[in-house]
Amino acid sequence: MIFNKLWQFIISLTFLLSCIKASQKVALNLSPFAKECIFHELNDDDHSLVINYQVLQGGNFELDFEITSPKGESIIKQTNEKYADFLLKTFGLGEYTFCFTNPFNVIKKVEFSIELEHKKDSSNSKPKDKDSIISEHSLDEIDRNINKIEKISNYLRAREWRNMSTVESTNSRIFYLSISIILLMVVVSVGQALIVQFLFQSRTKNYV
Repeated sequence: MIFNKLWQFIISLTFLLSCIKASQKVALNLSPFAKECIFHELNDDDHSLVINYQVLQGGNFELDFEITSPKGESIIKQTNEKYADFLLKTFGLGEYTFCFTNPFNVIKKVEFSIELEHKKDSSNSKPKDKDSIISEHSLDEIDRNINKIEKISNYLRAREWRNMSTVESTNSRIFYLSISIILLMVVVSVGQALIVQFLFQSRTKNYV
């Protein structure tokens, strides 16, 4: 009995892992005032598109984002956003357009992923025993935990990129500020030397 439960759980877990489709992250560099679009097909009513993005580098980490349906209608339009997640499943079949726009005079780096999700078909499902139900609940819990871990990982990676960009920007500002202070000190020192020299020359002329 225990062996049968374990075997059912292993089979279910293997099936789940084989069905999980890893979302491939793609990094995109946006030039100042540039617009880049990505296209993706949706050919089945039982499928849905999951898209998420986050700005990793560039200025205030904000850009504009727009999703256009196959009919050419604007479904979602965002301005000055840092990250977002969307699920598309009720806007018709065809080619969807996902556009990123950089409205600022600085290069932006955005990371995004587009994933195709399949709807589970429960029309032909057979009656399940208690062990199968427990196994399915366990697999659902594992799936939810995996999604949570993935979201936390994406958030931490975005924070790391943003902090790195902030540190690099701060270092460059400190460098130029240090150079400016050094030049100012040199100018002040030269000015003081010239003033002292001028005062001594004036006293010498007065004594003569």
